[in-house]
Amino acid sequence: MNYPLGDELAGPPASLSFRHDPRTTALVVVDVQNDFCDPAGVCAAAGNDVAAAVAMVPRLEHLLVAARAAKVLVVFVQTTHDDTTDSPAWVSRRSITAAATRAADSICRTGSWGAKLYRVSPEPGEPIVVKHRYSAFAGTNLDVVLRSSGITSLLLAGVSTDVCVESTLRDGLFHEYNVSLVEDCCASYHAGAHAATVSTVEQYFGEVTSSRHLANAWGPAVPIQ
Repeated sequence: MNYPLGDELAGPPASLSFRHDPRTTALVVVDVQNDFCDPAGVCAAAGNDVAAAVAMVPRLEHLLVAARAAKVLVVFVQTTHDDTTDSPAWVSRRSITAAATRAADSICRTGSWGAKLYRVSPEPGEPIVVKHRYSAFAGTNLDVVLRSSGITSLLLAGVSTDVCVESTLRDGLFHEYNVSLVEDCCASYHAGAHAATVSTVEQYFGEVTSSRHLANAWGPAVPIQ
């Protein structure tokens, strides 16, 4: 079920939500990177349980296949940190133990293995937005990339649900996009934190959906398993 970009006369079928119309929707994949997801990454080494992130990625891989088959714009968001972006306010943001702070400040250093994408990769023409804060809108060109492609709705996936994904989703709404959380393609290090974001989004910010629902809405691409 493909909808040609630029066809301003044809609308989506009645069964397809305006939030999921491939012509105006982007799938934004947030921070699926080695340091956040891989058992050898910084987050796991600091004691965080990355099992949910590891388990989520195969579902995300299938969603990416379905999105690309439906001609949905896929945007990858990649965090990097170095001395040029580590402001005093950013470095001193955490009121926790010194050891945990040191671990946080070693995440996704520019050019490192930890900053590389984990098991996913963009296809030719798919943009990568590099960010240095929790929200993918903070100090980046994400808004320009989306508006240049005529995007009005965002599907948010990635890690962690309660920090960078939620921050980006909230900012997306504040930038006047329709926002949806793809719940089974997001992961946190604590089940309770993931559930809290799901509840908050449902109540205040947008829609909570699933990869299976989206694949069915977009038509017979590759089944979501």
